[in-house]
Amino acid sequence: MARSARRVSRPIRAREAQADALAEEMLEIADDGRNDTYEDENGHQHVNTDHIQRSRLRIDARKWLASKMAPKKYGDRVEQAHSGGDKPIGIVNWILKPLGEDDGDQHQ
Repeated sequence: MARSARRVSRPIRAREAQADALAEEMLEIADDGRNDTYEDENGHQHVNTDHIQRSRLRIDARKWLASKMAPKKYGDRVEQAHSGGDKPIGIVNWILKPLGEDDGDQHQ
């Protein structure tokens, strides 16, 4: 059993290591601003939007891959919050009251 668990965990660890390598590449791409601007023939500086967009695409592609390889670490976090108070429960209790039983409460 332990041997089987080790055999299963190896590919998982390899995918996580691959996702970590992608995260490091994303930082390198984001920090590299060498070609973000260029100088034209008149000596004026211009923003190289094509290069910036390409860098963004490269980062997004790696982000997507990392989220699939290690979803717990790099995947989107989904939070669910209940914000209705207890009104739905009160309505269900009111509906489920036996017929003829009326304590003066109105459903809310």
